[in-house]
Amino acid sequence: MKKRLSPYFVISVVLAAVIIILIITAKTDDICDTVKTIATSVNIKPSEDRKYVGFDLNKQNLTFGTLSPGSMARRTVSSEYTKDATVYVWAEGDFPSWIIISPKKFKTAPDLPQEVVFTVLAPITAKEGEYEGKVVFCYQDTETVS
Repeated sequence: MKKRLSPYFVISVVLAAVIIILIITAKTDDICDTVKTIATSVNIKPSEDRKYVGFDLNKQNLTFGTLSPGSMARRTVSSEYTKDATVYVWAEGDFPSWIIISPKKFKTAPDLPQEVVFTVLAPITAKEGEYEGKVVFCYQDTETVS
């Protein structure tokens, strides 16, 4: 006789794995030597006639323009820092779960800019409106041994 796994057991294991991953990748802003933030926003506008694709030339903020539900927009930011550091990047605000960040963690050095790509995927269920937040760059200085 074959023993079957309980669906409750499987769900418990999956939830435990998700919690462990969230703890491991938790924000590290309390140990940042320097924190830089960039305001970010996206406007969602449903339309049956046409599909909106994000377009915005704002260079001061990370704006994704106007999107239709179910569409995406991509922006790139160049990160520069004056010291050797490990950098952590995350999003906060109204729509952080819509933002894919690549890379989320990287090492940087003086005069070595790092491109970070931000992709917003507006859910098909997104409601019309303006969504705002910020992107955080946490710089942890790397200690050098002399």
